[in-house]
Amino acid sequence: MTVISYNIRLLCGQVFRWLVGTSLLLIIAAGCTKSDNNEPPSRRTDISEDRADGAEPQNERSDPREPGASGAPRATRGEVKRNEYTVQVGIFNQIDEAEQLALDLRAQRVNNFLQPVGKQWRVCVGKYYTEGRAARMAKQLQDMGFKDAKPITPGN
Repeated sequence: MTVISYNIRLLCGQVFRWLVGTSLLLIIAAGCTKSDNNEPPSRRTDISEDRADGAEPQNERSDPREPGASGAPRATRGEVKRNEYTVQVGIFNQIDEAEQLALDLRAQRVNNFLQPVGKQWRVCVGKYYTEGRAARMAKQLQDMGFKDAKPITPGN
């Protein structure tokens, strides 16, 4: 193979890679552009939601204060339902202290939430249907350095 044919093959490879890269960028850019309507798809009114059976579409993101399917009020964010266990990592009188612990947990990539308990603030991790799963998570948190982590039974 001569030097000229080698250089042509090399140039063709570079052009091909450039075309593929440019095409991918254009495809990604086209998918990321906003429509004229800045509303998220779940709230857009220009999208028809006609159904053949004439029933109203069900919105899964209903108001958390509205009753759920069972008739009981749905739990709001940070509120544990009666049948769920959670892990208490700390409880504080001042919200600033609770928020600091929440930030420390998030820094270690642990999702958490604050739960008001009377005049105190509880920092909790997870919502589990079994006490065993909550106990395992509490053990993991203790191993990470959060020594006060303990499973909380439903209703506490």
